[in-house]
Amino acid sequence: MKRKLWLAGAILLAVSLALPYFSAGWVKQTLQSSLQLALSRQVRIQGETHFRIFPTPAILADDVTISEDPTYSLEPFAYVTVLEVQPSVLALLSGRLEAARIRLTEPSVNLMRGPIGWNIQSIVSGNLRPPEIEVRNGRLNFKQGNAKNAFYLTNALVDISAPTPQGDIKIFFSAEPARTDRGTQGFGKFSFRGEVHAPPSSIPDLDFDLELQPSSIHAFNFFFGARGVDFAGKLSGKGRLKGPWNKAAIQASLQFEGLAPQSFLPFIGKSNKLALAGSLDVPGQRFALDTVGDDAVRVRMRARDFFQSPKGALLLQLRDIELTKLIDLGREAKAKIPEGLTGKGNFNGVIGYAWPSTEEVPAKGMIRFADTSIEVPEQPGLMTPSATAVVEGSRWILAPSEIRVGDSQTAIMSADWNARTGALRLDVATQLLSIKGLKSGLGLLLQASSLPLLSRAQGGSWQGNVQFARTEDSDPGQWSGRLAVRNITVDLDGIPAPLDISTASIEFDPNRIAIKRMRAEWESVDLEGEVSYIPQTTRPIELNLMIGEASVSSLSRVLQAAQRPPSSLLEKMRLRRSSIPDWLRSRNLDGQIQFRALQFANGSFHPLNLKFSWRGAKLEAAIQAAEFSIPNQPGSIHLEGNLKTELWQPASSYQFEGTITNWPVDKTTAEWMGTIKTPSIDADWTDNLEGEAKLTLAEPASEPIKVLLQQGKYTLDFGEGNRKPVTLTPPYWPLTIPPEP
Repeated sequence: MKRKLWLAGAILLAVSLALPYFSAGWVKQTLQSSLQLALSRQVRIQGETHFRIFPTPAILADDVTISEDPTYSLEPFAYVTVLEVQPSVLALLSGRLEAARIRLTEPSVNLMRGPIGWNIQSIVSGNLRPPEIEVRNGRLNFKQGNAKNAFYLTNALVDISAPTPQGDIKIFFSAEPARTDRGTQGFGKFSFRGEVHAPPSSIPDLDFDLELQPSSIHAFNFFFGARGVDFAGKLSGKGRLKGPWNKAAIQASLQFEGLAPQSFLPFIGKSNKLALAGSLDVPGQRFALDTVGDDAVRVRMRARDFFQSPKGALLLQLRDIELTKLIDLGREAKAKIPEGLTGKGNFNGVIGYAWPSTEEVPAKGMIRFADTSIEVPEQPGLMTPSATAVVEGSRWILAPSEIRVGDSQTAIMSADWNARTGALRLDVATQLLSIKGLKSGLGLLLQASSLPLLSRAQGGSWQGNVQFARTEDSDPGQWSGRLAVRNITVDLDGIPAPLDISTASIEFDPNRIAIKRMRAEWESVDLEGEVSYIPQTTRPIELNLMIGEASVSSLSRVLQAAQRPPSSLLEKMRLRRSSIPDWLRSRNLDGQIQFRALQFANGSFHPLNLKFSWRGAKLEAAIQAAEFSIPNQPGSIHLEGNLKTELWQPASSYQFEGTITNWPVDKTTAEWMGTIKTPSIDADWTDNLEGEAKLTLAEPASEPIKVLLQQGKYTLDFGEGNRKPVTLTPPYWPLTIPPEP
């Protein structure tokens, strides 16, 4: 007997092991018909069909397509890699093939809601008693009409028991949310386990335990598109859902892991937990969740249409939070906050996040600071009695606010800062600040010592509107704006005495600097006008000055530093070359100077208009209009022409080439046209005159007389060898012309 049992067992084992390798195609049609009755859908088995004995008897079908109810869509309800059917023993005994349990392995299921409800509902309301349903490694898609939503569930594991006669169904569900527009990365795995009590003609009642397994906060941000906010650590949660399925109550808590309590959630004490309460309306697809038991931090979350086209919003309210906690939060979010920066005071705020969002930045909010201060090592503190910042994702936009540094320095500041890239834009309206404070207080915070003109200034004060902009945190940034300065002293390269500026307006940007409405004094000479600087151009500096009363000796003082000193012994021996100063080599400016009165020799120009060009050691000026007269002498002369000189030469020389008209000569006037050279423009300018010209008398009309200038004397050449030397005697007025020999 034992031998027969052993033999029967061996045969059964052999059959069981061999059975999966034999086709069960002869039951394919019967299996399709049975599945169609169980699922209320057309079923097509495209692959092979096999039997299995262990661990439980079952029929396996490969590559199965489950059609959709035409009421919902023409696209199939599911594509299944392997469909496993465990038949009902009682049905087999009566000659029928009915599914007691159906397992879908690696299915892709389309869930959607139509005018009469969800497409899944028609499965449980079929002609047969619904079987147990299992899903392994599935993908659940959500459709709206003919379009699939970007949101789907992957790695789904589902166990749904067959309904009891009382209408109770036990469910276990686990999946990972994912999005087609975010790659395959989700934000973690959530699950719920419990039962649905759905007696006939009654509203279903839910009773589930909920769990969110530890999930990366970074992945959570990426999933919801919260760009610019990036926290390390993990988020997990547990809760309970109980009540009618159209208004089930939720009690839950969220746990933050891998984060220092004082940095990420310092607002609610020493715990990294948030207690939550809310409700769920399954048929209405509405969800609400709020924090409970804390007044410092309030979180409100709302969602709807989460199985079709998910929409939702998250609102965070903060009350009387310490500023240091916000700074720590920014560092935890990898914001580019300077090392050592600390803060004092409290703030209140509200930040909202909505999805889906048509805007680039879905997260927005506002934070208000009151009596707060920020301190950075080795820099002065910054305090504001009141300030409001608008938050847009990683951007912080500071509304115009009063900023105080120390007891007396104030400004109105607005800012736009990107915590992710470090991009920054500052707009500052300064009050009256001292030049002395450039290296302390607000001047240091604004890097004002690098602003045009101020870096060389001493004494006085400044005020105005300035802007600073940079594209990223490694970008040094650039200033622009408009400043007004008063009573400052400025040292200029190559000028022997400082320039005292009583008032001036400075307008500047990365491409141009303009000093306008300048009133200044240099060695008792009053001047006013404008200066512009345009770098990387052929004429970077341009002057337009109006000078009151000055003397040629003052002008020679301006050029004093550009005069070459006497040669040293080594230079005379040609053992060393005299080096031109860097400031003179790089000098490159153009402009106009108008003198109301310029003293020269025994007379004065009134006015004198010069258009000049200074390139390195070469200085040229065009006399556009000049009237010269001598006190107590009749008439005045008019000059037009060009002046030029070569600076930093062993022997300096000044040359005038042009025309002098209306020069008094006895009872008439003369026109002088030619060239004059002199080594000096001081009182001894006539001692070594060189040059030649033509002199033409107005009346009586005559041929031009040639004039030769040599070593301070001039000779009249009447032609045909007729020459007559003439001694120049001050005041050269009227000009003496002897008769022709």
